Amino acid sequence: MPPRRAEDVPVKRAAAAGCKLPMQLPAGEILTDITQNKWKLGNTIGYGGFGDIYLASNDITSSVGQDAKYVVKIEPHNNGPLFVEMNFYIRAARKHMIESWCKSQGKRRIGVPTYEGSGSHIYGGQRYRFLVIPRYGIDIGKLFLSYRRKFPTKLVNTLAVQMLDALEYIHSKGYAHADIKGPNILLSYGDNISEAYLVDYGLAYRFRTGTGGHKPFVHDERRAHEGTLEFTSRDAHHGTHSRRGDLETLGYNIIQWLCGKLPWEKDSDEISLIMDPEEVHQQKETLLSDLSLFMDKCFPHKKKPPAAVMKYMEYVAELEFETKPNYFYLRNLFLHQDGNIPTCLYNMKESSENLTTSIFFERPYLRERKPCRPVNGEIRITRNTQPKRPVQKKEFSWEAVLALHPDKLAKISTQPLYASTQSTPLTPPITPPSPSSLSPRRSPSLPTYAMLDVLRRMKERQSSSFRHKATPKSSDNELKPKWMTPAMEEIARLRKKITESVPILNLQSPRVTRSRVAKLKRFGTNQQHKQIKDDSTDSKVTHKRRKGSSS
Repeated sequence: MPPRRAEDVPVKRAAAAGCKLPMQLPAGEILTDITQNKWKLGNTIGYGGFGDIYLASNDITSSVGQDAKYVVKIEPHNNGPLFVEMNFYIRAARKHMIESWCKSQGKRRIGVPTYEGSGSHIYGGQRYRFLVIPRYGIDIGKLFLSYRRKFPTKLVNTLAVQMLDALEYIHSKGYAHADIKGPNILLSYGDNISEAYLVDYGLAYRFRTGTGGHKPFVHDERRAHEGTLEFTSRDAHHGTHSRRGDLETLGYNIIQWLCGKLPWEKDSDEISLIMDPEEVHQQKETLLSDLSLFMDKCFPHKKKPPAAVMKYMEYVAELEFETKPNYFYLRNLFLHQDGNIPTCLYNMKESSENLTTSIFFERPYLRERKPCRPVNGEIRITRNTQPKRPVQKKEFSWEAVLALHPDKLAKISTQPLYASTQSTPLTPPITPPSPSSLSPRRSPSLPTYAMLDVLRRMKERQSSSFRHKATPKSSDNELKPKWMTPAMEEIARLRKKITESVPILNLQSPRVTRSRVAKLKRFGTNQQHKQIKDDSTDSKVTHKRRKGSSS
């Protein structure tokens, strides 16, 4: 039975995690960009987990044919990758910027698409974001499969030089591409098929700060292993990107184009297995520290590996994180003495348009990068390749930690719970679980230094507040209820003072109302007047008696 063609194989389309697939827009739909230019859509020519790609034309009076000069990338407004890509094109890929840089460097062209337009569009009650760029031809990923997974050396050298030119321009604008691979390298569309362009800037990373400095190396677990796992750089495995990371990723592509398969790639019969990102990262660290072993694994049937590849990888392995690469030296490693373009590209001109219909894929096409799982409940979409396998807990020992690579030490955050080793001043004390815990599945939390400091200050405030409220001179201090606030204690003190000042009378009714209080006051006043009158009468009688006795 002959193999089926690529278009006969049904492809199940699925949205990336946290993203929505756009609705199918009809041919002839008119889009208006932010500069009020109008674009007319044609048929779809591609799609992914984030959006669709349509043919487009700036002539809205006629229908869009298969020879359209532009394409439009469309995705729902809530998706994130196209927003990042639009910002890159607007800040760094305008036509006058590229032309000015080429003129200053003495180059005819560079493989970076030019920005043509962007904006928002509403269709079917949903809002979409779109980006317009020039149209290109077949990508290197499909071409690599059509060549039975091995390129001629001349073609590899030509692609390497053109990609180094593109990376030099991108880096001069303060960006790193972060996802260089065959499907993101497109050949030009039309007569000159020898020109290659680096596309898809959905992972573009701005490595320069607002002041022009280089961002420091910081391990970011949220972006760890970002990109396409086969070509992810060692820096990208830590969640950060730089110029040397792009050069390392390009080096992995060059080696794959020459030898057919990287050492950490699975065979065709093992493609269903999931590669462990940590395992792939460890292999890259080991092999780049021993380049002779790396070349032996990649080129087992050659006595000597290609000299250009060996020198290229040596330069990348010794390059510092923030150091500007020597692009001139790297280009010269791959330049031919005659300076001609490989003729194998020109031979594909007639068959390139129908190349996808004649390719028999021995294995599934290179998988797309996928977003990683949400971290800490945040719906932040990044493009991780594979989920991590569950790691078994191991007994902690300082000897094992210190024996690791220095980059591994940045990823160790806390000690394992219930370690057999004793706590040291470098680790917070471990809180054992309560035997009466109602939730046995919940593991005991390990407080950080900041949490311990907060608990200590809370205890100090509580003890100082109790000392401030305490009055040792008062005899009834211990009898005061501890739940009373200072204001309540003041009200109780005033009530006690008023009660002591007013005499307690033995009335028939224990209830005291306002009228009874007034009567008590009047009763007290009448008693005082009567007492004064009796005293004055007694004094007069005494005075008369004294006067009579004297006479």
